[in-house]
Amino acid sequence: MGALGIAELIALTVIMAVPVSIFAAAVVYLVRLARKGPEATLAGALKRRELA
Repeated sequence: MGALGIAELIALTVIMAVPVSIFAAAVVYLVRLARKGPEATLAGALKRRELA
């Protein structure tokens, strides 16, 4: 396997950013759920959806 060029490194970074962002979003959601409880978390999500 040869050395990676700049284009391949950029592509690899973009591809790896997707699962990392999904994992980070899941962690943030679980922390909110643990701190506020399911009712407050879902109410906040509905409120943000109405404002958008």
